[in-house]
Parts: sequence; C-alpha cells; structure tokens
Amino acid sequence: MTRILTTLAVAISATFTLVAAANAQEDANAEAEAVARAYMALYSAVDWDGMEALLAENVRFRDTTAQSPDVGPDGYAEDSRDGMMAELRTFGETYNPIELGFEWDQVFTSNSRVVFIGHVNALYPTETPDQNFRWRAEQVTVITVRDGLVVGHQDFANYAHPEQGLVAADSVD
Repeated sequence: MTRILTTLAVAISATFTLVAAANAQEDANAEAEAVARAYMALYSAVDWDGMEALLAENVRFRDTTAQSPDVGPDGYAEDSRDGMMAELRTFGETYNPIELGFEWDQVFTSNSRVVFIGHVNALYPTETPDQNFRWRAEQVTVITVRDGLVVGHQDFANYAHPEQGLVAADSVD
C-alpha cells in the first residue's frame, strides 16, 4: 500500500510540475506576443525611437533576403541595438518611408518567438504631392522576446517580386 501511495504522490507531483511549466511557458508566450505586437506596430509606423526602446542592447537583426548593392549577398546582419538602429535610420534617411504598413494574415507564438506572416505595404513620398509610391511584398518576420525586450528580429521579404506603383496620396488600402 505504501508503494502505491508513494507512486501516486510522485505522479501527482510530476503532473503539477508539468502543469506549472506549461503555464509558465504560456505566460512567457503571452508576454512575448504583447511586446512583439507593440514593437511591430512601431516598425510599421517607422517609429525608430519607439522601436529602440523595446530592443535589448545585444539584439540580433537579420534580413538575409535584402537585395541591394550596398548590403552585400547576405543581406543585413547586425548584432547590437546601435548597429540595427543605424541601419534603420540610414534606410529612413535614404528612402523617407511614410510607413511600412505591415499587414499580418497570421501571427503565432512559440517558445517566446512571435512569427508574423503577411505583407509589407510600404508607402514612400514622390515629387508629386498628390501621389505616393507603394511597394508591397510578401513578408515573414520572426521576433524573439526575453525579459520584456526584443533580442532577435529576422525579416524575410520577397524583394525579388514586389508589387509596386503609384497610388493617390490619400489612399488607405
């Protein structure tokens, strides 16, 4: 009888441990998703200062799909908040985006990684005040959050086949 009670006690204890671990992971995922969604809203709005406030000092930023003579064959790779923000601010100063206009069809969280699947729907000013240039492409972004800060940011965009063209400056679609 004692052996049965001991086995039962161990099984109950293991169950509580597993439930507690699952609840802790769910809490971490919920926090990660809240931080990542706030961060991506700032990214979408080209709010570099707001983004910077949510970045860990040693954040890893990667966009290996970026295609441009100035980024090289492996795209963007930065391993610090300062380096990442310098890249984004240079991008902002060079292209003057009005917004990146992310539209996410699907978002899921696993192991404090938040995966956004959808489109970048960027708007840029033109020399004509009543029109903007729209650049739209499929995009996946993976944000990793630890201790309430973004420690990893990976972008994957379809730079090779975007939809692009002029739209009315007051266009919202």
